[in-house]
Amino acid sequence: MTAPKEEGERVVLALRDKFNPMRRFRWSPDAPPGLNDLEWAEELGAKWEGDELVTYDYPTFIDLLEYYEDDQYLPDND
Repeated sequence: MTAPKEEGERVVLALRDKFNPMRRFRWSPDAPPGLNDLEWAEELGAKWEGDELVTYDYPTFIDLLEYYEDDQYLPDND
């Protein structure tokens, strides 16, 4: 098990898979359980930096994911 992530710490959630065209990406070991959709991750604030999908606010990302899984999350499109 990895150590808890702090706000501001760069956490890699997914990596593009350049070697297997059938699989566009793979989740990293730091991706939270329950995260199973790239669109969710991006909607919750994760950004692609090159071939890595990252977040810099893992605690908030986890909280938003829990809301999203419970159908409580409403995106702010402003």
